[in-house]
Amino acid sequence: MPSKKLSRQIIIEEAVAYISETGDADIPIREISRRLDVKAPSLYNHFSSMADLRHAVYQYSIDSFVTVLKESVDDKTKDEAIIAFAEAYHDYAIRNKGLYTLIMSIPSDDDKTGCEIALPLLDLAVSILSEYGLDDTSTAHWQRVFRALLHGFVSQEHLGYFYHYRNVSVDDSRRIAIRCFLDGLHGEIDRIHTMM
Repeated sequence: MPSKKLSRQIIIEEAVAYISETGDADIPIREISRRLDVKAPSLYNHFSSMADLRHAVYQYSIDSFVTVLKESVDDKTKDEAIIAFAEAYHDYAIRNKGLYTLIMSIPSDDDKTGCEIALPLLDLAVSILSEYGLDDTSTAHWQRVFRALLHGFVSQEHLGYFYHYRNVSVDDSRRIAIRCFLDGLHGEIDRIHTMM
């Protein structure tokens, strides 16, 4: 590859391309610099540290994920939005294994920047659930359950744990799980209303 004039954007896009091609969420500086036909230290003219580069790639990944999810729920509300979000979430995660793994690997209590970058993903799930009229605490619980359910299916598929019952559709199993989630959510709403 001929040498390119470097910029933050070029380096981010190359790192994203590497992750997309390999499915590996790590960002090897030597490999990225080799692909860009530059010396590894040149990358640090554009990023203050490895953490800075990871956060930039993470931001790119979150932005692309949230864009896909927002498009999936456009003009949809409540159950229809939940189902569309779930399908888009799964589709993105399966088609973008490396980027999804990166998205799931960054936020932690020790990484304030990563937590802030991840907020749009959380906010979108919360905004959909807020349409059901739950209080803040209930919304917090149900968005956790929803996201854990979605991530659980993706993780099991990525790890190859759905190898039994090969003649039974995993997609159908996932849709049953979403229906169970919605049944539970509606049951919670009915319970709250009977207590009022």
